[in-house]
Amino acid sequence: MKKYRIKRTCKWVHFPGKHLFCPTFAVQVFIIFGVWLTIKSFTDPDDPDFARREAEELFEKLNEK
Repeated sequence: MKKYRIKRTCKWVHFPGKHLFCPTFAVQVFIIFGVWLTIKSFTDPDDPDFARREAEELFEKLNEK
C-alpha cells in the first residue's frame, strides 16, 4: 500500500505590480528511503482554505484506492 501525505509549503506568487507569499499544499507519495514525490500542488493566493480543501479531496481519493 502506498503512503500519501499533504505537505504545507510557502511559495512566492508574482502578479503584475505585486508579489505575494502564499501557502501551497502539496499532495505527495512515499517512494523509497525517505523520498517523497509531489503528485500535485495546490495554490490559491485569494483563498488558501480552498487550496487546502482541494488537496484534502485528492488525498482522500488516493487513499480510497
